[in-house]
Amino acid sequence: LATAGSVAAEKKIVFLAGPPSHGPGQHEHRAGCLLLSSCLASVPNVTSVVYSNGWPADASALNDAAAIVIYSDGGGGHPFLQGDRLKTIGALMDKGVGLAAIHYAVEPTKEKGQAEWLNWIGGAFEIDWSVNPHWLADFNQLPKHPITKGVQPFKIRDEWYFNMRFRDGMNGVTSILSAVPDASTTSRKDGPH
Repeated sequence: LATAGSVAAEKKIVFLAGPPSHGPGQHEHRAGCLLLSSCLASVPNVTSVVYSNGWPADASALNDAAAIVIYSDGGGGHPFLQGDRLKTIGALMDKGVGLAAIHYAVEPTKEKGQAEWLNWIGGAFEIDWSVNPHWLADFNQLPKHPITKGVQPFKIRDEWYFNMRFRDGMNGVTSILSAVPDASTTSRKDGPH
């Protein structure tokens, strides 16, 4: 917070857009990151930058980030699971850098990354446990929380994940959007998702 006569320090948000993986208009990682970045353009003391293909050419671009937002596919091809990137992100988390994962970016593998996700963001999509159908979610109640300020209850059909793997006892996890999936979510083939 700024005090009288001082200026708040500028915060840099780094968006990491995963490589293209779906058809036009479906999970456009770069377009989504550019849109979110443009929404921040008028926010005082905030700058943002978007890197494409999941990772900046020079990882030192992350060093002065206040927060990192990743929007990508997950699984074994997750940008954070390549090389020693988990170590790089872990060092940033240890420094207090924020982290947000959008869409399949919440899906590491059980063998590599899941323990870090549980530590860093409190939960992860787990293959053969979590489910990702499209369904009409009815968020008829929202908790009082800074992120829900001005948001009214709503219904929307989207790809809502459920049965996520969270920290034991939801320790340190604040549930914001919670709904019960309808029966249509079980009328599909069984599989890893």
